[in-house]
Amino acid sequence: MTLSISTPDLVRTDDKRIPVYLLTGYLGSGKTSLLKSWLAQAEFKDAALVINELGEVGLDNQLLSSATESSALVANACVCCTGLPGLAEALEDLFWARLERRMPRFPNLVIETTGLAEPGPVAEALRSSDLLNERYRLAGVMTCLSASTADAVLKQHAEARAQLAGADVLIITKTDLVSSENLAALHLRVQHQLAHLELEKPPYLLSSAGADLSAEDLLSSLALRLTLENQASLPSAKALAMQVVTTPLQSKHALHLHKPGESCAICEQGHAHVHSAQALWWPITSKLSIDALQAQVSELQKTLGAELLRLKGRVQTAEGRYVVQLAPFETQAEVCADELAWTDSTRSGLTVIVSSHLPEASAHYLVQQGISSLGVDAKT
Repeated sequence: MTLSISTPDLVRTDDKRIPVYLLTGYLGSGKTSLLKSWLAQAEFKDAALVINELGEVGLDNQLLSSATESSALVANACVCCTGLPGLAEALEDLFWARLERRMPRFPNLVIETTGLAEPGPVAEALRSSDLLNERYRLAGVMTCLSASTADAVLKQHAEARAQLAGADVLIITKTDLVSSENLAALHLRVQHQLAHLELEKPPYLLSSAGADLSAEDLLSSLALRLTLENQASLPSAKALAMQVVTTPLQSKHALHLHKPGESCAICEQGHAHVHSAQALWWPITSKLSIDALQAQVSELQKTLGAELLRLKGRVQTAEGRYVVQLAPFETQAEVCADELAWTDSTRSGLTVIVSSHLPEASAHYLVQQGISSLGVDAKT
């Protein structure tokens, strides 16, 4: 039996602690786009942010830099394990800066985790630390799941399944990238997965196309989840587990379905899971054209295959400045004009997240391309 890890406290009015919203979701699931939209709305106006990045050069914190005056970056670590001390320190620093009026008096706080973070340890840290528990309360866990890659992500990555299990609200993102028929089938398969997890309180399901889920709908769903019985919010676990689903999206990457209690090699492998990813740095010089960069990214995809988990960053090319992002299982990198200000400390390059268990040939290829751990000379 999987235990619920969060108990949102949206209905009490006597709790004066700062509400904390934990935003999770696997690499490339659209967390930052949604968060940027919410921060422009009344419900999260003046919210404080803690952004967690795996690489030493953060992108999400730069993309959100204009959205709030109260923010902190926990870089080069994952807040559900090695980055927990950094998260606690960031929360303490923000609290004291707020109390001493060194920053605006933020009404709530959002933690955006890395795509590999499991919400359970973060939620437990907020409860178990006397200092944090006196000042903050966990108000909800929101997990993002990309509609276009959900099947592959949930099958192949235990972290994504842990994020699913720990959610109060599950947001199916990027729904504009799939057909309505495939989206309906995906919702049903996700419900099967949730039934298998036998959660005490399954998450409330929401959808988002182009980051259009409003903050009002999000908070209303969190509140509603507190009052609905499982049978009212979702079909019964027995009915979901016994139903057979056949859709065009089913393939070797489709969600694995079985009755609760049955032996499952995929799930059993996940129980012993530890993070198996590393963040590397790929410096990009201004002499490179954007077409040449896209060609190199495509070659990187072909060479590494599933070992390439994520790619993102800001680059200066011969034609101009761009933001480049590639999510897991997507076939082409997203390239858009970089409208953020550049400073002397801005690095042109890409954070490349890869499997820690790279074959020797793949590791050698990365070195040949100048992709390695960030060093003092990586400001090119």
